[in-house]
Amino acid sequence: MNQTSGNYSDLTIIIPTLNEEKTISLLLSKIEVSIPYCNVIVSDDGSNDNTKKLVEGFEGKNSICFLDRKHERIHGLTISVLDAIMECSTSFFLVMDGDLQHPTESIPQFYEELKQGYDLVAGNRVQVIGKWPLHRKFMSYVARFLGNLSLFIRRKNSVKDIMTGLFASRSDIWKHTIEKKKTDFIQEGYKVLFDFLKLYKEKLKVSHVNYVFGTRNFGESKINNKVIWMFFKSLF
Repeated sequence: MNQTSGNYSDLTIIIPTLNEEKTISLLLSKIEVSIPYCNVIVSDDGSNDNTKKLVEGFEGKNSICFLDRKHERIHGLTISVLDAIMECSTSFFLVMDGDLQHPTESIPQFYEELKQGYDLVAGNRVQVIGKWPLHRKFMSYVARFLGNLSLFIRRKNSVKDIMTGLFASRSDIWKHTIEKKKTDFIQEGYKVLFDFLKLYKEKLKVSHVNYVFGTRNFGESKINNKVIWMFFKSLF
């Protein structure tokens, strides 16, 4: 079977989670519809709700692994993603949030770009559905500007939306970077793609997929002052 026609067995979907019991089952169901026969790693950073039970009890066509990081020394979205990438056995991976803010129906587009030979495919938010507080919009704009400036000064690869949490890439180039520079990532942070772009030295073949970003309807946002501080710390 041609993989682009419905078999995504060389793709792993990485979902970093922390207390996502209200959304994780629906997300896994939507992935089943959009990306059948793929691999899924739910990299959980110590949920104290029913996230683990729901993931381990989910039945479907996809191969699902629950990576329990509860007892790890370092916690954060970035380290959750890095640990999951190192567990990947597929050629490609895609990272997406566990709160339904990223559209699963766009994932086949990311996969097609990877199969066309791109090293990195980054999501580009072109619209936000729902109410997004003014201060969040301002923070996002400032972070994008400063992040791109930081990468430009370093003469590094960049993407249209360096703050995106939706992106796909080749597993090998990330594994190589993690093996050599894992401690240089802001592991407790939330912007793993920015950290990678800052650390990766070679030229990347980059593509983009536009998508509509949904606001969170369930659970609580993980963005707080500590997260903001860690991002600004990573700029320098």
